[in-house]
Amino acid sequence: MSPPCDAPPPPPRKSPFREIMDRGVFHAFEHLVETGEVPFQEPAAAPEPPPHARLYAPHEAAASVARAVDALGLLGAAAPVHLVLHDSALVAGAAFVSANPAAVRSVTLIDATAVLPAFPAAVLGVPVLGSMVVRVPALFRGLLRLCCAREMGAEVAEAHRAAMRMEGKRDAVFESWKALNQSFDLKEWRGSSEAVRKLPMMVLWSGSWTDRWIDEGKKVVAALPDAKFVYHSGGRWPQEDAYDELSELIAEFVTSLPTSVRSQHIDQSSEQATAQE
Repeated sequence: MSPPCDAPPPPPRKSPFREIMDRGVFHAFEHLVETGEVPFQEPAAAPEPPPHARLYAPHEAAASVARAVDALGLLGAAAPVHLVLHDSALVAGAAFVSANPAAVRSVTLIDATAVLPAFPAAVLGVPVLGSMVVRVPALFRGLLRLCCAREMGAEVAEAHRAAMRMEGKRDAVFESWKALNQSFDLKEWRGSSEAVRKLPMMVLWSGSWTDRWIDEGKKVVAALPDAKFVYHSGGRWPQEDAYDELSELIAEFVTSLPTSVRSQHIDQSSEQATAQE
């Protein structure tokens, strides 16, 4: 038997900078739209730490929400919170609900996902390209219009870019993206406890974005068959182009819910105080 031939060595990998120079900056955006993946990324040298070990893990974000609610005097108060979760806030919000079910009266999801956040924060970790996106206004605005809201105005986009350029903010956004729990199961969470299962829920989803995103909405419907589902006319960031519509839908949903016993106590206390005056 003849000895096996040595396999030819793999071709040398181009540097990310050379790939960008050869293929163009906008190739990254085209690739992102077609596949949902970000090109020009170096292979990981070592496994990432588990999500719970990261500063930006969902349970840490949930704890921050709890502290904010507590600071406002709402945690454990007589009036539960109507929680609205948008985009990548889904997992952190779900963790907050699981830890504080008595503090939540209802949950509204607005284009919320644990897998496909609107803003492609992975781009920020790409050598050269990540810096260019934040430094060049036209690139940043183009990315927001491509992935978040097609009618994003120049002034609004510049405000987002200015916030991203503040010290440590770009890294924070990138680390938050890396900490997303992409194994989160919405259906499993819904049935995780009796309190969570009984929470009134509404899902607002873009019906004018892409077919792929509409398919994601159908997956949410399958996971939450008892939730109210409504398509809205905005994009992935509807607070930018459909805020009036969203406000009306949320207000209608919240006011349609039966008044909780604890809310009745507040009303009665207010009436008694008014009568004493």
